[in-house]
This record gives sequence, C-alpha cells and structure tokens, in this order.
Amino acid sequence: MMNRGFLVLLWLLLSFSDISAQDYTLPLYPEGIPCASDLVEEITEVGLSGRRILKVQEPSLAVYRSPRQIATGASVVICPGGGYTVLAWDWEGSRMAEWFNSFGIDAFVLKYRLPHWESEACHDKVALMDAQRAIRIVRSKASEWGLDPHRIGIMGFSAGGHLASTASTHFDAGNPKAPVETDRFGCRPDFSILMYPVVSMDTTIAHGGSRRNLIGENPSPEMQLYYSNEKQVTPETPPTILIHASDDRSVKPDNSLVYYEALIKNNVPAAMHIYESGGHGFSFAENKGSVEQWAETVKIWMSNRGLLVKKIKVLLVDGQNNHKNWMETTDIMKNQMVASGLFDVDIERSSTKEEGKINEFSPKFSNYDVVVSNYNGELWSDETRKDFEAFVKGGGGFVSVHAANNAFGQWPAYNAMIGLGGWEGRTEKDGPYVYYDKKGLIVRDGQPGPGGHHGKQHAFVIELRDSTHPITLGLPKKWNHATDELYDQLRGPAVNMNILATAYSDPATGGTDRNEPMLMALHFGLGRVFHTTLGHLNESQEHIGFKTTFLRGVEWAASGKVTQEVPSEFVGN
Repeated sequence: MMNRGFLVLLWLLLSFSDISAQDYTLPLYPEGIPCASDLVEEITEVGLSGRRILKVQEPSLAVYRSPRQIATGASVVICPGGGYTVLAWDWEGSRMAEWFNSFGIDAFVLKYRLPHWESEACHDKVALMDAQRAIRIVRSKASEWGLDPHRIGIMGFSAGGHLASTASTHFDAGNPKAPVETDRFGCRPDFSILMYPVVSMDTTIAHGGSRRNLIGENPSPEMQLYYSNEKQVTPETPPTILIHASDDRSVKPDNSLVYYEALIKNNVPAAMHIYESGGHGFSFAENKGSVEQWAETVKIWMSNRGLLVKKIKVLLVDGQNNHKNWMETTDIMKNQMVASGLFDVDIERSSTKEEGKINEFSPKFSNYDVVVSNYNGELWSDETRKDFEAFVKGGGGFVSVHAANNAFGQWPAYNAMIGLGGWEGRTEKDGPYVYYDKKGLIVRDGQPGPGGHHGKQHAFVIELRDSTHPITLGLPKKWNHATDELYDQLRGPAVNMNILATAYSDPATGGTDRNEPMLMALHFGLGRVFHTTLGHLNESQEHIGFKTTFLRGVEWAASGKVTQEVPSEFVGN
C-alpha cells in the first residue's frame, strides 16, 4: 500500500504539474515591428543561470498561466536584466514566472529589444516601446484570460529594472482611435517590483554600461533627464517595492534610494529593502544569507496590497429596464463593486425592445461567480434561460436589484430564485403575499389579489429581521434609508427564503400599513440568491445602507461568506 506522504506528494505534483510550463509565446507586433532590424537572435547557455538571449529581433511575450484553481487574477510582466546587451532569460525571467505561478499570479516574460544592438535612431526607443506594448497586450486580453485589468504589474532586474521603472513613469491611457486595437489600451502598470534596478542616468550613480547602451556616450541633457526615472515620478506612478544589496558593486543602491525618495515625496505607496550583502544579479539568492528572504518579502507586500486575493468575478446584466436611470444605476453598482477591491466586474447589455434582438442575448454565465441583474424587460430566449437556471442551480450566485424583482413573471424558475416578485401579471397564482404583521410574525396570505405595488417615493426606516445572517451580521438593528420606492404586496413561491430586513409601508405615503420584505436571502439548488428591493433612484443606491447590504450580498451570493467590515459611518437610529 502506498503511504500517505507519497499520495500527498503525488497529488501536489498532479495538481501543479503545469506551474513550471510556459504556455505559449505571443509576438508583440503581429501587424509589423516598428524600428525593425535585420539582427539574427543568439542564445547561449551559461552554467546554472541558464539561457541568455542576445540581438533580439522579434520581441515577444512568453506566457505563463497560473493554475486556475489558485489564480488570483493578478499578473506581472517580467523584464530580465543584462545591461541592455543581453537578457538573463532563465535566471531573471522564466524561473521568476514559475515562482509567480506557484501562488496564483499569471506571468509574462518580456523578450524586449536590446539597445546595445540597435541603430542609433532606435536604440533609446525600442525597449520602452516593447514594455509598453506588453502591458497593453495583457490588459487587452484580461477578459479573455480571466485577469483583472487593474492588477497588472511589472518587474525588472538591473537594466530590466530601469526598463520597468521607465514603464512606471512613462505611460499613457491608450489611443481610442488607434488602428491597432491593442494600442487603445493603457500601458500604466498597476504595481512595480524593482530588483537591484538601474534607475538614474546621473553619471554619479548610473550603471555605466546600461547608460551607454541606452542613451550613448554623450547624450543631450534632455535625454539624460528623460531616462533618469527618479526625476520622472509623479503621484500617478504605481506603488513600488525595491530590493537591493548594500554591497552591490555593479548598480549602486543609490538608484533605489533616489527612486524611493521620489515616490515618498509624491505620496506613492512604496517599500524598500536594502540587505547588507548579496551583491548584484542574485536572482533568488539561494544560500546568500538574509537576502534570500526577498521573495517572501515581496510576496507579503503583494498580499498587503490585495494582489493575492482571488477577486470575485461578477457579471452585471442590463439593457432593458422601465426605470429611466438604469444606465446610471448600473454604473453606480459597478463602481461600488470595483472600489471595494473584492470584485472584477463585466457588464453584458442586451439589445433594446426596438432592436428586437433579445434572442441574441446569450451571456456566458459559467465564466462568473455571481450574476447581478439590473434587467427588467423582454423574456430571454429558451437557451439563455436554461443556461441561467443551470448556472444558479449548479452553485452560481445571483443578485436581484430593485426592478429585476419585476422581471420575468411568466418564468417559474426565476420566481423561485427571487422568492417574491411584483407586477408582470403576478397574482395569487404565483404564490402568497408575504409580509410581517405588527406582532412581528410572518404572514403568507394566499387570498386573491395582484402582486406588486408601491406608494410615493419617500425616505423610510429599514428594520433587521435576521441579524445573524452573514449579510446582516453587525449591522444596526434599524437605519434610515434614503428616498426610494418601497415595494409592497410582493408575491411568489417564497421557498427556501430568509427575510433579512423589512420596512413599514405607511398608509400616509400610499402604503399597506404592513412591514414589507426589503432584503431576502434564498437558495435555488446549490446557488445562493440575494434579493434587494431597494435602489430605485441614484441617491437610493448611493446611500450607505444600500451600498453596504448590496456589496455584502454580492459577496455572500458568490462565496457563502462575507469578509467585509461594516463601515464605521453606518450608524442606525
């Protein structure tokens, strides 16, 4: 019988067998290389440090995808060093990519053109051009690859560190009119990891070889300033961590020091670790003492910046809605989710009723953890409804917001998902009218009557009915909500449903004199559903009560747990 240790080892090998494998290579310029040359690439093998590449003619990205079961959605473009003459491809490239993959970071090793070999007209331009294009490519393919377009970093070693710091200080938001689609995406990295970097072109601290290869023996003052990256830092420069050794005789630690000082001066989040020994070009620094801990230090820094958290993938669907401000509320919800740092959000918009193409609306629900609906319109096609039912029943999350409550009255599975709905011809045939009476008891009224009504818009009080559910845990027992529509007389199957909060529907505003369900948590198959009837107006959605319960509801629907703290400003009465 195989022992337990061997089985565990075998499982690990099988589970992570793809960590050390390059997936494929992408050319940077399939449409044609700018500043093209007739160089013939050379590759040499140097002892344990592996391959070194010279005379790059066709710049490319070596793609290393992390295993999907641990992928965080963050990614990094890696620039190996080599004095702008060679690329230490394995020592500072492929091995780093494998390390990033081991904890869920997708990595892209950049084969950039080397200024030493380039013509005078191009030598100072090509490396930065290649780094910027690499970031644009990753950002342009973020949706296809399941990456977060706002968590794309850059890492550079030595002269590659100069390239990474140049890309971090010389960037743009993309050209929306560019003929090549890739160039329509921004090239700003979202974080930088600079390893014993060349930063400055100041002759007192610059690395002579890198400086000479990039800007020549006698550069103009303007060119020297342009590539002295410590002088190009602005508040928009991305958060950065710098790693160096005091005894580096090739690239003075002053390069890291001046860049760090510039970052701090511009209020850019920054960290710097200068180790007593380690020399230059230490890669993982095996058996070199305390500097060997740099990898763990960088990993902790990345974790503290939220880069190692697997973001929840959200699909927000809209396109038809009888509320005129639906585009605005979609943007509000998306911005709230993105700003929380927990979610990666895509929007799928159907055609309008006038276009008559609703049968073409076919989102890939299975690509997401949770679907948020701001949709109230035509019935989806049979195929799309089947896909959505299978998605939720199989464990996918669903969040119904305000008018989505009114949608699809003739779709039984949808009514089961949301528990209670209104309008769309709903009556007692669809289920009982559910509310709380004045004694605090749930009433399921099956008498004939319409489903769905509200009085005039007004501010009202939300009262918790379940303070132990993950969504409502820690919330005040009562809080004042903003002006909104207070739905009442909702009907539906109301099975596997937990009413989390209610609001009193005051007859003075055209209400029912009953406590009506406002927030509900449900289960449909293995899927979790959060149903909020709040959110009619922009100000309704921007209120702290809506925002807090919405964000917590999305997280719960997707994962079954809530990790968010209750905002300190959320105080009830």
